[in-house]
Amino acid sequence: MGKYLLRRILQMIPVVLGTTLLVYALVFALPGDPVKAMFGDKPVNEAVAAQIRAEYNLDKPFIVQYFLFLKNALSLNFGETFAGQPVISEIGRAFPVTIKLALMAFCFEAIFGCVFGVISGLKKGKWYDSVILIVSLLLISVPTFVTGFLGQYLLGVKWRILPVTAGSNPGFLDLLMPAMVLGSVSMAYIIRLARSEVSSNIAQDYVRTARAKGMTNTSVTFRHILRNSMIPVVTYLGQDLGALMGGAMITEQIFNIHGVGFLTYQSILKGEANMVVSVVTLLTLVFVVCNLLVDMLYAALDPRIRYA
Repeated sequence: MGKYLLRRILQMIPVVLGTTLLVYALVFALPGDPVKAMFGDKPVNEAVAAQIRAEYNLDKPFIVQYFLFLKNALSLNFGETFAGQPVISEIGRAFPVTIKLALMAFCFEAIFGCVFGVISGLKKGKWYDSVILIVSLLLISVPTFVTGFLGQYLLGVKWRILPVTAGSNPGFLDLLMPAMVLGSVSMAYIIRLARSEVSSNIAQDYVRTARAKGMTNTSVTFRHILRNSMIPVVTYLGQDLGALMGGAMITEQIFNIHGVGFLTYQSILKGEANMVVSVVTLLTLVFVVCNLLVDMLYAALDPRIRYA
């Protein structure tokens, strides 16, 4: 077990380095000059512009900028924004909002996705199975921004159940609708995945054997069918928790949530490579750690899995 954990942790290092290098290269390749953009419509003072480029290492080659970023990142010094604010402080203000939003979306998709998926799989062919499949297909087909605007109109404007926008310091009710919108597509995938696994495991020989031995239907369902059916679902959920935080950009723009997605979008427009790569680095770490935890859960769900 210890060797397996060590090997997985070592595998995380090239993943993080490769991701940050790729993102840094993409931001570096963006057209335009961020220093000139700071002057707006005013004439550019070349002396001041040169001083700013030297201060933020923008006058150095790409690879030098990248290695300077890595060197500073090891001490959690991600530099400063063009406005003179520490990057780590800006992330510290935005990250808790996105974590709260992602966790609410994760709970929403995990609970409702598993419940409806299991019901659909156990009662395959019934009318509510067909209804659940149709709703899940609609959620997958409709883009997130359409679902967001529909939710704002129906739940916020017309029925006045939930707030239309969240703002900079949102509470639980402010984030409830964005969390539902953010987790709706993943919930639909979980429903279809759980349904497929449950309906497949029902027909397995070990289920028939357990019933032949006289086990109750409840015991067979929880001890055999659900336990084996949840492995692919747990895998998907573990990967999706990191994806929810990274994919919250559209949702945060729709609901005016000042989280990591909102901050990243604004940083891309300004060409602030340090901010963008710092956010992506943290999101990558969240993603790989979630995958590691999922791998650790496999043995608990399936006794046949053992780590060499």
